[in-house]
Amino acid sequence: MNITVEKVRLDQVAALVDLFLLVERQHETYWPLRWKLRDDISDRYTRWISSNLEKPDWLFAVACSGQRVIGGVAVGIMAEIPIYIYDRYAFIHDLAVASEYRRQGVATRLVQFATDWAAKGGVNQLRLMAAEPNAAARGLFSHLGFRCTYREMVLPITKSGEEDQPAG
Repeated sequence: MNITVEKVRLDQVAALVDLFLLVERQHETYWPLRWKLRDDISDRYTRWISSNLEKPDWLFAVACSGQRVIGGVAVGIMAEIPIYIYDRYAFIHDLAVASEYRRQGVATRLVQFATDWAAKGGVNQLRLMAAEPNAAARGLFSHLGFRCTYREMVLPITKSGEEDQPAG
């Protein structure tokens, strides 16, 4: 399979947003209290990506099979709190691969592209968060060398009678 990975072009943003929305909708099924989506999420994603495309601390990249966008990654170089020796790190905000292209090395290629970009940006670590219920993603990231350093925990603060339990 001939897969290319490149920075996203403006004409590919809509396809990238569609891929990211698949992941976001999956997250929402895990626990809406944590991942409840806005009705205009597609427009918000499009504006977020488009407004950051040319900024040097942002990378939006796509994996393509021919002309079809089959995967994508969104990475930002973030400022660390000023108590650590390293003042910046790269953070994968989104990573998605079309279902029929999974388990074929596409995510690995996207992460490697992001890693190379981050290294050129002068940072020494790439971070991400993987949803606890998404064992496949956690397994992939572990296989790629990511190490678990902490676990996000959420305390629901609800009014009486509201749903506050995670799915599953």
